[in-house]
Amino acid sequence: MNKNQFIRIAISLVVLSLVWIALTPLLVGGAQAESPQTAPHRGFYAPPFTLGTPRGEVHSLDDYEGSPVLVFFWASWCSICKTAMPGLEAVYQDFADQGFTILAVNTTNQDSLASAETYFNAQGYSYTMLLDRDGSVANLYRMRAVPTSVLIDPQGKITDVIIGSGISEGFLRARVGALLERGVE
Repeated sequence: MNKNQFIRIAISLVVLSLVWIALTPLLVGGAQAESPQTAPHRGFYAPPFTLGTPRGEVHSLDDYEGSPVLVFFWASWCSICKTAMPGLEAVYQDFADQGFTILAVNTTNQDSLASAETYFNAQGYSYTMLLDRDGSVANLYRMRAVPTSVLIDPQGKITDVIIGSGISEGFLRARVGALLERGVE
């Protein structure tokens, strides 16, 4: 192959590539990502949501503005969730009178409502259990595993996102104490 043939082939490939790039959106059309929104993460405002309790009471994240909130996604079949929940209760008991709230969002779309209620009530947890019956809040928070814990400061910004077993009583106690002391992190 001589130099002129090589240049013609290279130019042809470049032109074909540019034509392909220009025409692909027109030919394929409608192919879009699931959503431009990324998973909530530290420093961003927490996505608002409204869910009901097993008794039919309605709670919105906005109801807790001005207070630190832990949104804890869990399921009754999740052993890691069950291990973490007593520690959450202890921290809740110590800080609830200062405004700290835990919203234990049961991923009811992948759990049994009866099992979730039985477990939660049998353990005597005093924080709020909410039901994500259709998975919309889990999707909003891009939850991919239970437990997922999202700690939100009094201004509504996310301070921590912990997936899996990283939420411990000691960690939560330190973080909530700091949020209450400073008002924001």
